[in-house]
Amino acid sequence: MYARELKLPLGEQSCFLFGPRQTGKTTLLSLLAVERPRFDATLLDTETLLKYSREPGRFRREVAYWAERHPGGIVIVDEIQKLPPLLDEIQHLLDSLGGRVSFVMTGSSARKLKRSSANLLGGRAWPYTLFPLTCRELGRDFDLGSVLRFGSLPPVIGRTEGFCRRFLKAYTQTYLKEEILQEALIRNVPAFSRFLELAADQSGGLANYSNFAAETGVASKTIREYYQILEDTLVAFAVQPYTRSARKRLTTHPVYHLFDLGVCNALAGRLPLQPTRGTAVYGRLFEEFIVLELKRLLAYRELDWPLHYWRTAHGAEVDAVLETERGLWAVEIKSGAAIRPAELGGLRSFREDHPGARLLCVGDLDRPFKLGNIECLPWRAFFDEVAG
Repeated sequence: MYARELKLPLGEQSCFLFGPRQTGKTTLLSLLAVERPRFDATLLDTETLLKYSREPGRFRREVAYWAERHPGGIVIVDEIQKLPPLLDEIQHLLDSLGGRVSFVMTGSSARKLKRSSANLLGGRAWPYTLFPLTCRELGRDFDLGSVLRFGSLPPVIGRTEGFCRRFLKAYTQTYLKEEILQEALIRNVPAFSRFLELAADQSGGLANYSNFAAETGVASKTIREYYQILEDTLVAFAVQPYTRSARKRLTTHPVYHLFDLGVCNALAGRLPLQPTRGTAVYGRLFEEFIVLELKRLLAYRELDWPLHYWRTAHGAEVDAVLETERGLWAVEIKSGAAIRPAELGGLRSFREDHPGARLLCVGDLDRPFKLGNIECLPWRAFFDEVAG
């Protein structure tokens, strides 16, 4: 059991808790709600799903009766996307019970809710997202080599290599390639499966819709729709380019990142290989690790700092651009033990258009130092800077 950085207002405010499967949503709620009465409705249970599908009003009557006897209790509805009409009953209960109980609706996908124009409760429930475990949550159990290879979904932490490989293979086959296909109503299964492999191999790189279309035999428009499916099912997120420049022609395509390195490696067929420091693959995985950790930290600390990347048509690039409350930060990520000034041309090019930007190089370093006006920080120190 690891203490999670996500703070939920249980007992004070109703909320949605989204996150991919196996990130620990059920475990987190069981720990946080241990001292409160709870009413559980698990829609992964076929009998429960069928009961409320036939008669959604029964859920309202059961909860209303329970709430009279358990003031201050918590109603947990697991996998709410499986039965969106239940949200109308939840709104009725929120309005009629006057805060005597609070609700937590969990889900591993927002796609069905969006497609069905589901009632998202008009601000009555706040949205939160749970990610795989962070380096801060793992504490002494954090191992960079293991995370770069197997990711940080809770089931793989502290397990053998054989278990991790079997788990991630099963996860990608049964969850990603079956449940996502079923939910998204994909007709061309081979094309979507091939797209998943390409998206994993290209995670953190520019999304080339035309190349993917040629590889899969579908239209570029379909590739965009496939990426939207990955976003809606929380398997990937997009980072948009930072385009506030009057001097340079900039790339305008988004960069997509899969949510977990282990899942990414499983889909791309990289699990048998141990990432070796100094190789191109290790560098890409380290860069992805920093971006994923940054995304999670910003969300958990509720920092409204837009995350971008920056790249010109001539090849100058910066891995991450943060619009912070403390000014504009340009961040280059390097996995090598030594950082050479020649490797930081992207930051200097960015500074030409944005003279006031703070320039940072984040690496696997033991101590911070400066190269001219560029701060070189160990990655842990960088996250400390973000957290404030």
